[in-house]
Amino acid sequence: MLLALNLRTVIASLPPLLATVRADLGLSAGVAGLLTTLPVVCFGALALVTPRVAHRVSLERLLLGCALLTVVAALLRGAGATLALFGGSLLAGVAVAIAQAAMPIYIRTRHAGRTGPLIGAYSMAIPAGATLAAASAVPLEHAFGGSWRAALAVWALPAALAAAVWLPAALGTGTHLHGEQPAPVWNARLAWAVSLYFGLQSLAFYACLAWLPTILVADGASSAGAGALLALDSLVSAGPALLVPLVAARRATQTGLLAAIVALAAAGLLGLLLAPGLAIAWVVLIGLGQGGALGLALILPVLRARGPRPIAALTAMSLCVGYLVAASGPWLLGLVHDAAGGWDAGLAVLLAVTLLELAPGLPAVRDRLL
Repeated sequence: MLLALNLRTVIASLPPLLATVRADLGLSAGVAGLLTTLPVVCFGALALVTPRVAHRVSLERLLLGCALLTVVAALLRGAGATLALFGGSLLAGVAVAIAQAAMPIYIRTRHAGRTGPLIGAYSMAIPAGATLAAASAVPLEHAFGGSWRAALAVWALPAALAAAVWLPAALGTGTHLHGEQPAPVWNARLAWAVSLYFGLQSLAFYACLAWLPTILVADGASSAGAGALLALDSLVSAGPALLVPLVAARRATQTGLLAAIVALAAAGLLGLLLAPGLAIAWVVLIGLGQGGALGLALILPVLRARGPRPIAALTAMSLCVGYLVAASGPWLLGLVHDAAGGWDAGLAVLLAVTLLELAPGLPAVRDRLL
């Protein structure tokens, strides 16, 4: 859980400070947008590396290395120069990409009898870390005398703590991936169903993360109020992110869970489109749905494959496809806004994407094994 808390802190701590950073460094909106897009692209591009590395390096040492790399990334981003900011964002993307692919493999390999509870705790900690980072970014800047550099660098501390906790395990015998290489998962329809479900729910999440405050401000909310609602969205999502993997691991099929998750998120988006004055209620529904979608997406590779190496291959594929699809979310919603001249069309597209999760989701939740 401590490691998972660090998987979004370096990324989520920047958006609340982005206006200040842009003004200080003279960055255009397009260039500044790359600071949030770059790590997400890394998430997808490097996911396939993890199973290969885990065959040679223990998963404990791999996770320790990711925590240490996060320390370096946070400190580099706090250095203040434009090049250091981009370099730190790139290193953070590398660290998170490998860690979030390695952790489900580690849980299934090392603690096979407790997969549901552990993946639930892990998936709950991810949005909890994002909430903590987003909510405290501006207060930290004020506490450090208006220094956004210090407010970014401070996230090296929890990453260093995670590294210290993992150090004893990394010095031990360690957990490796053994056995024969499984058949290529890229040819399996089930693997594509799991991966595309991960991609669509991630696309909806990152599009909301990027534009929800702007949409709320356009509907009459203050900037501070919109930021608070975004934090509420992340906070609410932690509960279902914990509970859904627990329930999913005890069921042969997860059709009911999928339907409930999609219905909650779709209801929230539809409400935001039709009655924006009740934004707090709709944001809660969106958070519940998207948190549950994350929990289901993280445990599906474990439930749909048998054995450590097939699970590793399916996890890597779902993360690779999923985050490469997700990287288009903020750009897609911005493009729709520019074309339509308002956010109603963007919300309609986001609603359509959420409902579209059922297409790959229904075959992905059936009781079948890769």
